Parts: sequence; structure tokens; C-alpha cells
Amino acid sequence: MMTERQLMERAHQLEREYAIEIESIREVQHRNFMRILDAFHAARLATSDLRPMSGYGIGDSLRDKTERVFATLYGAQAALVRPQIISGTHALAIALFGVLRPRDLLCCVTGAPYDTMEEIIGIRPSDGSLAEFGVGYAQCDITTSPSELWEGQLEQCFSAQHPKLVLIQRSRGYKRVRALREGEIARMILSVKRVSPESLVLVDNCYGDLLEDREPTMDGADLLASSFMKNIGAGVVPTGGYVVGTSRAVALAATRYSSPGVGAEIGPNLGFAEAFLRGLLFAPTVLEQVLTGNLLASALLQENGFSVDPGPHELRGDIVLRIECGSRERFIAFARAVQECSALDADVVPEPSRMQGYETEVLMAGGTLVQGSTVELSFDGPFREPYVGYLQGGLNTWQVVQATARGIVYTMKVLK
Repeated sequence: MMTERQLMERAHQLEREYAIEIESIREVQHRNFMRILDAFHAARLATSDLRPMSGYGIGDSLRDKTERVFATLYGAQAALVRPQIISGTHALAIALFGVLRPRDLLCCVTGAPYDTMEEIIGIRPSDGSLAEFGVGYAQCDITTSPSELWEGQLEQCFSAQHPKLVLIQRSRGYKRVRALREGEIARMILSVKRVSPESLVLVDNCYGDLLEDREPTMDGADLLASSFMKNIGAGVVPTGGYVVGTSRAVALAATRYSSPGVGAEIGPNLGFAEAFLRGLLFAPTVLEQVLTGNLLASALLQENGFSVDPGPHELRGDIVLRIECGSRERFIAFARAVQECSALDADVVPEPSRMQGYETEVLMAGGTLVQGSTVELSFDGPFREPYVGYLQGGLNTWQVVQATARGIVYTMKVLK
């Protein structure tokens, strides 16, 4: 069995072997940084703008310019970027409740949604769900067939009632087998619009921001939602989330964010808008580290007998690496290794526990400076068979590699 040091040395060799793939990651993030800079310039941001606003936030110019930056960057008409949006799930709930009305139909076309969405929709009964407000729900999985067949599948799925809103989940989640690339999402949106032109499309962009040169709003999505706990927070933004899209769709979401008749006009930046902008500037650099670490971890794990997705040669649609641990003991061992390589609480031993929004116990590792900031470094998954864990983030490539190397050593000891 290789030692942790030997595995680290092997990772340095893999860095050279995958030089072409790593250079491709670097080039994409360079282009993304230039797009971000262009968005800053288009909003005409100045030093004098950097001031917090309190109270109602009426006339908050920094907030408004920040939202202009995001709208430009995502190729959207409007943006709602607020510290009062506390998570990706919250951002999605704002979009869903903003658009949908009683007797409307919501359809998720990428199969079962992420666990925390189930209670929002009402798949699992919960107080205040969409189902309680009379919103119907349907789902189908059009990612499993060639795109030439998607429209036929959608026609069958929409035969009873055309949906008011179509949900596309980009990231793999706990039930998804792989994340979607932007080209796939673009074809999916096109298929939806052909079959049901009046339907709005909402893309759950969590874990997928800035991975490519394009975003779903550039390819016809009416709404896009995510949080600063993921890619665009870069580990430096303490809270917040966004909804971007068409002017009408964002305005509808804003009525849920605040109240009807007020919408986006209230909600002060409270000093967080500066952090949003700083995180955005750092994001391409951090994502280069994250994706390189993800690639090297994938290669190292694969060489040592783990089943992983995506593999080192595959293009990535999110910042998550799916790792099949095979047993509860190996799952716990890998989580312990990640925790030991985290910035905070390195001496804590992760244990499975109940978490709000999840049906089963979740095992979660990650000592992050921003609570729940999965872009820093984390490893989690539902504590059930087949004991699959999801490695995410990493502010430095070699922190990801060290956690992976230690995880391999710890899980091999379990086998003995």
C-alpha cells in the first residue's frame, strides 16, 4: 500500500501527465476573468460606490451597480443579488414561488431534484410547500436519451398540461449520476421552448457557475439561481445568493424576496456588495485551483481502485467529484481524512446526523471559514447504501490532493 507521501508524489507526476487538460482549465478561467472585468467596466464601478447602505436600502447605488455587473456577466436582462438570500435552495425557492401560482404545473426535466428541493416542491410533505399552494408537479429525465429524442419525450411528459415552469438541475446532486455541460443545457432549453413556447425555464446553477465560457441565461434560460457558498463566492463571501434572468422573471422572483408592490426596490447591501464583487474577481483563480484539484483527485482515486465520476479525462459540469466508497466504514474513513485536511476543526471526527431538508442522515466533513462554503473544501453524502461521497471545492489544488491521498490511505486500512 502506498503512503500518503508517495501518493502526493504521484499526484505531482499526474500534474505533468494531464498538462493539456489543466492548461484548458486555466484558459477558460482566464477568459472568465476578462468577462468579469468587462462587466465591472460596463457598470462603471468606482471607488466612491463602495459604501454600505442600511435600513430599507432605497436608492442603494452600490447594490444596483452590483446587480448590473451580474446581469452583464450572465448575459441576462436583470439580476437580484442580495445578502438576504441565504443559500442556493433559498434562491431557488424565491424563483419558484415568485413565478408559480395555484393550478400551475412545475416540471423537472432532469429527473428527481436535489434532496432539499423535495420539501419546497411538496414531494415530501412540508408546511408551506408549493403543493400546499395548489401547484402541480411532474418530472421526467430527458438526459438519458440522445438529444434528437428529447422533444418526443417532452411532448409525452407535457401531454396532460404544459408546465408554467420547467426546472433543470445542472449539478449531480445526491441522485444524479453526472453534471450537465452547458451545451447539453442549451439543447435542453431549445427542446423545451419548441415543445412548450410559453413555459419559463429555471436552471439550478449551483456548483456550475463560471465553469465554461457561457451560462444558461445566454442560451435561453429565463431564470438562473445559485449562492455565494458555491463557485462565485470564492471562499471569501460570507453570505448571499442571486437570481438572474429576464426582467419579467426576475421581477416576479423579487416579489417573493420582499413583497408585492415593492420587489427589488428594498433590501440594503449592508456592506456585503463589496464582498460579492471581491468574490467574483477571485472566483476564476479559485475555480482553476478547484478544477485542477478535482482532476488530480479523480486520477489518483481511479488508479487506486475507486470508481469516480467524472474521470480525469472527462469535461466537468460542476465542481463535485462523486466517489464510491463501498461501505460505511470506508465512507467514514474518507470523511475523517477530509476533515483532518480542513482549515478549521481538523481534530473533529465527522459523524452522520440529521439535517434539515434531507430525508436520511448525512455524513459531512469540512472545516470552512464560511459556514457551509462548499467551494472551500468539503466531502458529504447521504449515509446509506451504496455509501457514495461527494468531494467538492478546495481553495488550493494541493489541499484537495492531500485530502484525497489521506482518504485513500485511511480507506485502505479499513480494508485490512
